[in-house]
Amino acid sequence: MDSSATPSSTTPSTPPSTRDRLLEAATKVFLAQGFTAASMDMVRQEAGVSNGSLYHHFPTKALLADALYAHMLRDFHTALMQPIAGKASAQAGVKGLVRAYIQWVLQHPDQARLLHTLRRGGGMTDGAEASTANEHAFAALKLWMEQRVEAGEIRAMPFHVWMALVFSPSMSLTQRWVSQPVPAVAPKLRAALEHGAWMAVAA
Repeated sequence: MDSSATPSSTTPSTPPSTRDRLLEAATKVFLAQGFTAASMDMVRQEAGVSNGSLYHHFPTKALLADALYAHMLRDFHTALMQPIAGKASAQAGVKGLVRAYIQWVLQHPDQARLLHTLRRGGGMTDGAEASTANEHAFAALKLWMEQRVEAGEIRAMPFHVWMALVFSPSMSLTQRWVSQPVPAVAPKLRAALEHGAWMAVAA
């Protein structure tokens, strides 16, 4: 073999962990069967793992649902926070938050459906992992809002009121969008939601 030959620049992708395979399988099974009808064995078969592997990671269906919900929530929060990660103005930030919310739902309709299903349908435990994820996201949003209030760009108001004014219209409409086979939102409606959120909180 020629010692001067260079190795291939193609690096094999890392295969998903057993935990990730189980979460992906649970997403498919819960969506196809509904959370109540879905069984742990269905998830195990979809993931192609042994009973031992399944119950090592998730001893109960409720704990599997907890982990899946928190996993999707963190993915959603990562996308949601992008518009306020830099030094955007308050107007750009608020409109960007609404845009990011809608875009995530449209790009991940299955996950959005499942978030609604798990949150409303029960079956989880106390959801400590999801609560922690929410606390981190809310803390970041609250800090950003307070900084924009201090700068005189946003009217002073309780954080929960600000959250409702910015996100509630999109959250309400999302429940209808995710029931569609292929969710779609007209550009004019997106622009109206962004503008409405900004006008509701602008100083």
